[in-house]
Amino acid sequence: MRAALFQGPKAKPMFTVGEVENPKPKANEVVVEVEASALCGTDLHILDGTLLGKAYKQPPLIVGHEWAGTVVEVGSLAEKFKVGDRVFSSPNFSCGVCTFCLRGRPNLCDKRGVFGLNAPGSNAEYIAAPQESLYHLPEGISFRVGSLIGDTLGTAYHAVRRAQIQPGDVVALWGLGPVGMTIAQMAKIAGAAKLIVVDVVPSRLEEISKLGVADHIIDGKEKDAVKEIKDLTGGVGADITVEVTGVDLALGQAFEALRKGGKLLLVGTHSKKYELWSLAVMYREISIIGTFAHVPTEAEYFVNLVESGRIKLEPLITHEFGLDEVNTAFELFMARKTNKVILYPKK
Repeated sequence: MRAALFQGPKAKPMFTVGEVENPKPKANEVVVEVEASALCGTDLHILDGTLLGKAYKQPPLIVGHEWAGTVVEVGSLAEKFKVGDRVFSSPNFSCGVCTFCLRGRPNLCDKRGVFGLNAPGSNAEYIAAPQESLYHLPEGISFRVGSLIGDTLGTAYHAVRRAQIQPGDVVALWGLGPVGMTIAQMAKIAGAAKLIVVDVVPSRLEEISKLGVADHIIDGKEKDAVKEIKDLTGGVGADITVEVTGVDLALGQAFEALRKGGKLLLVGTHSKKYELWSLAVMYREISIIGTFAHVPTEAEYFVNLVESGRIKLEPLITHEFGLDEVNTAFELFMARKTNKVILYPKK
């Protein structure tokens, strides 16, 4: 099969497209013909070497963990799917037997793996995956939208559940990449009375305006986000702040913009140690909430949100490329000149 092979952070070009052996399914796996593979911000941490530690496979590497496709081969013990089924995938796979898996939280699995890091990813014509990591994709949802459900939407849905947004809450969100855009939609569905969003990329500010879910849009380059949020809330601050950028400055602002008794939801990936003010957390009774990926019991609900049209993922897609254009796709993505980018391995 054809696959895009990441050659390493300093390689030029970063990716080469070549022939590799077709995957064979283990007993509990299925092989899927990849119809659409989406680029993710986490991929950039692979490309810059941050996530290329000893626990992961080393280049050359097939990256990609957001995908959808059609089942073409089924392992001897894989009973949940049959040849011809349309599927989308979680970005992760788990062991199924550790404490967290047994408690229904496989996203916290002690031996959790990630497609594109611990196993070959989806920037290829075919991929092998454990059946537990896959979900049925309804006929009415396109493959390109389906590729965004398991990670982009799953992460957003789980995050909003973790934050327990209540009707009437004031929510402020930093970062309008695909996950941030989806969390914004989810926050309004959950009942946020006032949604304030912050970003520094003009195209993303335009896109959130078109979605029509934000009550106030702040350009972080032009205005002091903390001051703006305090002014919009009578000096009190937001009930919940959501940090999706992975940028330390945004995290500090999200902390400062909280009201007393508020909740800070951490979604973005930070590679540096960040010092929060423990006395401020104590005296102001701030709750800091982590969130990661999703759990399988949530899938039915977030798929229904797409089917019903309440969540719109199509507007997040700004660029599409064939596999031979993989270097161009990632160059634009790294330069923040895109929102969601879809690769089509068969093209």
